[in-house]
Amino acid sequence: MSDVREPVMPAPLRAVQILLLTLALVGIVSMLARSDSLTAYEQGEMMAPWLLAWVSAALCLTYDGSARGRVRMTTVVLMTLMVLPTVTRLAEAESTGPFLEAAVRILLGAPVVVLLFLPESTAWFDRDR
Repeated sequence: MSDVREPVMPAPLRAVQILLLTLALVGIVSMLARSDSLTAYEQGEMMAPWLLAWVSAALCLTYDGSARGRVRMTTVVLMTLMVLPTVTRLAEAESTGPFLEAAVRILLGAPVVVLLFLPESTAWFDRDR
């Protein structure tokens, strides 16, 4: 029997991956569902926060490989830049579509930031390779 142990990604990071990939999928569905009723300017304005979610989802695919602390901090910054302006949009929403979209971004984005600051997550990105 081999005594070599493979490092196992902590559960909070798996949860972050699931949340980010779900957020990316919700963004695509939301863009497709609402694109017919929006002007080109409104579509671009709607795409900006989702673009941050899509980049974060792409970054989360590197968590089990060679990702370091910079990837973690980049994800935290991108998610913070997505969630904080969304809070003001939630209050300004005039119909259910934008309100639900903003609520989903907050409900899926805020836990990502919290989970990435847990000690297990920090230790995973700081481990020896």
